[in-house]
Amino acid sequence: MVGRKLIGSTLAMQVGGLAILAVILSNILTVVFFFGDRNEIIRTIVDVETTARLTPIVGAIERGEALRLDETFSVRPADGWQAKPEVWQEAPMLADQIKASAGAKDLRVFVPRISTFTFKDLFQQVQQGGPEVAAIVRPQDQAPLLIQVRIQPDLPPPLAALVATLISGILITFGTSFLIGRMTQPLTKLAAASERIGQSAQIETVPVRGPLELRIAAGAFNRMAQRIGQLLDRQRATLWALGHDLRTPVTAMRIRLELVEDEESRNRLRESVREIERVVEDALFLARSELAAPPTQLASLDELVEKAVAGLKEADPSASGRLTVVGDAQAKILARPNDVVRAIRNLVHNALRHTSGPVHVNVSADPQPIVEIGDWGRGLPPEVLHSPGEPFVRGDQARSADGSTGLGLAIVRSIAEGHKAQFVAANRTGESGTIMRLLFDPR
Repeated sequence: MVGRKLIGSTLAMQVGGLAILAVILSNILTVVFFFGDRNEIIRTIVDVETTARLTPIVGAIERGEALRLDETFSVRPADGWQAKPEVWQEAPMLADQIKASAGAKDLRVFVPRISTFTFKDLFQQVQQGGPEVAAIVRPQDQAPLLIQVRIQPDLPPPLAALVATLISGILITFGTSFLIGRMTQPLTKLAAASERIGQSAQIETVPVRGPLELRIAAGAFNRMAQRIGQLLDRQRATLWALGHDLRTPVTAMRIRLELVEDEESRNRLRESVREIERVVEDALFLARSELAAPPTQLASLDELVEKAVAGLKEADPSASGRLTVVGDAQAKILARPNDVVRAIRNLVHNALRHTSGPVHVNVSADPQPIVEIGDWGRGLPPEVLHSPGEPFVRGDQARSADGSTGLGLAIVRSIAEGHKAQFVAANRTGESGTIMRLLFDPR
């Protein structure tokens, strides 16, 4: 988790982060290995520059020629000058090379002590004009002379090296992230299309492109989406045909039951026909709800609850005394108002039907718009709690001649899914009763 936070969550960010770490690690290893040979490298740099700068000066002194010195040279008598051992070390081999090239007889060369001389020191001295070397030359029949010269080794300053490393790391990171982003773009579209399955009537396919593995995955997803679309179309067509075709025999049954002479039998048949009609209407609504357009109307959740409760009170005036509604004017949602009213009405009606006690309806806007319907009945059985809203799934407590079709909660769940809301149900802890909630996205 810590590594993911440091590098990033997307694949492009993670690969880019790894590229930066790789560049940094490679530079660290280079410095470590380079540091092991630092003395030899510094000595070589100093020796080459010292030879190049001292040889012409020593040669000119030996030949008695006039010296042409710049600000990096100084020549003066060597009387009183001593090479401090903690700062200087004599380089006899270097002196022999210069003597052979310049024709000198007596020459001693002193360079900075390498054992205490670091790259940092060298770089600092380069920025100040270069490290200093010294030589004592004794021309023929003359007093010894001290030559001091600042050498200027051709080394890149540390800041330039760091900037170059940083720029290369940034270029590698952006380049890698760009390429990985193009490679993973089909995966992002695949995930988005997967999320939209079941949220609209049209199941989308994704473009088949990218590396071979992604093309295979996209092709498999498109074939799966096509099969799911065909299955859903058949399911909707079946529900629609079932609901539509049942209307004709139900109408005929309603007409014929009026010919039944026994009033008690006629009333029972009439109630059975009403139940069949409710099942038909609920089935047709389920088939239509999956084809409904996305919600676009901004509505007050308080007003929708008020409409739902008003309809129930009109149908059953005795319910007024048991209903308590607590609203929140701040709760706003994008909705198909009639559908949300129906979902709330189903939940409140379900609560009233399964308890003789009070039913509370609470609307809240914080942290998101919520409608909560609570009762103090006997609670929901496990099969309903496990999957609230499964069509025709009812507990034994709900199996009664009260007009229940087994599709009420299924309609609630279908409406919730059409609004990208959550439908959850739970029994009260420590006491009897049920709490059902519709949780909408905050706006």
